[in-house]
Amino acid sequence: MVRALVATSMLVSAPAPPGDWTTALEKVVHADVTQSVTLPGGDVLWVFGDTTRVNGVSTVGPWGYPHSAFARQTAGTLNFTAIPGPYGYGWQQVPNWSDGTYFWMSTPIVDNGTLYVIGERIRGVSPFTVVGPYVAVFDASTLAFQRIVALPAGATGTTMWGGVARTATGWWLTGTHPVAGKSVGDMAFVPFGRLADGTRWTVHDNVIPSSTEIGVVLALHRTATGWEIFTKRGDAYGGTQIERLTARTVLGTWTVNGLWDAPSPPGTITYAVAVHPEQTAPAGQVLVSYNVNGNEADYYPRFLYLPGVARQTLE
Repeated sequence: MVRALVATSMLVSAPAPPGDWTTALEKVVHADVTQSVTLPGGDVLWVFGDTTRVNGVSTVGPWGYPHSAFARQTAGTLNFTAIPGPYGYGWQQVPNWSDGTYFWMSTPIVDNGTLYVIGERIRGVSPFTVVGPYVAVFDASTLAFQRIVALPAGATGTTMWGGVARTATGWWLTGTHPVAGKSVGDMAFVPFGRLADGTRWTVHDNVIPSSTEIGVVLALHRTATGWEIFTKRGDAYGGTQIERLTARTVLGTWTVNGLWDAPSPPGTITYAVAVHPEQTAPAGQVLVSYNVNGNEADYYPRFLYLPGVARQTLE
């Protein structure tokens, strides 16, 4: 029997303290690779990769655990409800491939009634290898899974896509590929309605150099004067800070101009920074999350308000 447990109701018409976000989401799901998107009805969908607990119950067993989970946030509140999944484990939203590889969710995008979730096809658990980038396609209203499609992987064939921002004509996406133990940033532009059509992706390689110490995930955000990226400096095995990069144009010169601590419990690592511009935030700031990974108890996002623009504007 699935137990329904929803975080205590809390209106967020005014910015809630960052700790309230962590507490509310932690009560419902322990997972990583946390990103969010507004659904057609106004609620917010949160998507996750590896998921170790749902509604206070462990989802880890000898058979594995879910790698693609959903939770719905009631608009204007801190109410989160985990959404049962039809494919294995009771919470997984995308079926595994027949060879045992699985989809690791990352970036949700709602485009003309369709929900696209970009992520990676993964082989193994610890250690794991990335087979390549894919996009899972859902009905944005019913959240019914439809299909999964391979995506372009950049000039090296190893680009993983992880951030997105809307413009007047389509989407800019950020990606990274490894070079000598560090990450190099790539960009791609995709017209509206074409996210599942790899032939319509225009990929720009090597836009952000490794000298900026970016992490694997680049959370892209449009501001009133240009563009910004939030990322975990050095990623999981690097430092303990979130850094912000800015540029006047998305393909321009990106420079680091802000650093903030990303604390976590002893013995854990942090990674996968995301921005949540659809959420209420203090003036001149944006809600940012990063993921903590240690064990089932320490496996959830933490939140900060950082300098940025709370809502995206069109190009």
